[in-house]
Amino acid sequence: MPAVRSSRRRVEFLLVPFVAALCMAFIIGAIVTDKDSGGCPQAAWHNHLTLTLAGNGDTAERVHAVTACGGSKCVPLTPTFAKNSPTGAAMLSRQQDGSWLLAVGTQPSSTLTFRAFDAAGNVLVQQSNTLNWTRVGGNDKCGGPMAAMNVALTLP
Repeated sequence: MPAVRSSRRRVEFLLVPFVAALCMAFIIGAIVTDKDSGGCPQAAWHNHLTLTLAGNGDTAERVHAVTACGGSKCVPLTPTFAKNSPTGAAMLSRQQDGSWLLAVGTQPSSTLTFRAFDAAGNVLVQQSNTLNWTRVGGNDKCGGPMAAMNVALTLP
């Protein structure tokens, strides 16, 4: 069996632990100086969507309530809810220019289905839209406000 040289032993006993200690110091330093490890601040913005009625003017005059649904969640839940609930009116409210303003929260849906109802609760039109939201502030980790979105609801 050949004898191991003493210079090789020196390398194994001195250099390997030194390199391992240097790597550990680098890793610990990276963890300590990581500035993105904190939580995100409370969202202080509201994303909005403006829905305008396009097409037949006579049908537009008959629109009494509008709902917006993202999957199974609708705002407001029903035309009656839209008419009678003060919180529903704040989430989807008719503007003076005839458009409807929808507060979609901090995590807006990428697909919304809009329904326009007459005063009797009958559906006048239903339309689904895919929305491409563009963030105008914040960052990838914590999110941020989106650019206001405009959607036209085409009436028959």
